[in-house]
Amino acid sequence: MIVKNNPIQFLNNSTIYIMAPAGVATGGPEALHQLGHILKKHLNLNVIMFYVPNDLSNPIHENYKKYLIKFTNSIEDEKDNILIIPEYFDYLNRSKQFKNIQKIIWWLSIDNYFEFRFRYKNKKLLRSIIKIPYNIISIFNKITFNIFGIYTGQDYLKFIYSFFNLNNHKEISQAKLHLVQSSYAYDFLENKILNIEHLYDYLKDDFFENINFDKKDKENSICYNPLKSNEFMKRIIAKNPNYKFISLINLSTSEIIKTLKKTKIYIDFGSHPGKDRIPREAILLGNCIITNKKGSAFNNNDIPISDEFKFNERYTNLGEISRKIISIFDNYDVEYEKFSFYLKKIYLEKELFIKQVKKIFNNTI
Repeated sequence: MIVKNNPIQFLNNSTIYIMAPAGVATGGPEALHQLGHILKKHLNLNVIMFYVPNDLSNPIHENYKKYLIKFTNSIEDEKDNILIIPEYFDYLNRSKQFKNIQKIIWWLSIDNYFEFRFRYKNKKLLRSIIKIPYNIISIFNKITFNIFGIYTGQDYLKFIYSFFNLNNHKEISQAKLHLVQSSYAYDFLENKILNIEHLYDYLKDDFFENINFDKKDKENSICYNPLKSNEFMKRIIAKNPNYKFISLINLSTSEIIKTLKKTKIYIDFGSHPGKDRIPREAILLGNCIITNKKGSAFNNNDIPISDEFKFNERYTNLGEISRKIISIFDNYDVEYEKFSFYLKKIYLEKELFIKQVKKIFNNTI
């Protein structure tokens, strides 16, 4: 259900607090700082970051100092103020201490919320008992891999929680408005909570400033994120021993850009808990992408690419994936052209984000 009348009341003297992890540079914190930047620059609103933990003298990661957003270690719990909270369960739980401030949850992912809620709410013994059916399924998957594919712990928890009324979760019911960063999040939440608005993020300027890659510099190599890899990704690598696989881990932004400029393929068989950044960064810098069909990769709005580049995680598909890799290397220009629609969307993301922010927050004034 899309919200028609914004339930957030905003006054000229209101302060908007944005809760974010201290000293961390990943996709989620980047989006939170981008939101603060746009609210400040385009709507001239009073925006303050509230970092967790809140007792650090210098909690701002180097990547976000350019946004010039001030921070505080305390929140004025007043009814005219607004607190924007990412869906991290610990942050939602912390936010319950504030009784008066108006709250907005920004769902940057779905799967991660359920996983961390499960860990927090259940003691180790109970977690083990609850996971017994999953462990049986996991063993069964190894026997019948080609029928069911990989069924992860996050998949299991998401399935269980899909039967829950999320409005009964106090950490969720405290919010007056919910923002979703992906169509995947919207599709999952639309019949479970009220007052939802789309708020997609955008790639940071560093990538657009480096889009002039030379196709002659491209090599027949593949990059991937090992933090998002699973057993199936390991099998893809083993199936293609003649090709160079480059790990995107412990790299700075400039190093990621340098790597993506020379590779031709980015493979992502992770869980896709939200609208992922790396596939967009990879396409912008001249990579074809190959994904599974999980999470946001399942729909054609969050990752709008042809089905010929999306595969279920089954052993029988390993040969098809290898053939697609060969096709990309042999016909790079033709294959990369198939991503032109996605590329155009990526170019328009910042403009769309600004429009969405103005729609949501102008309606509150």
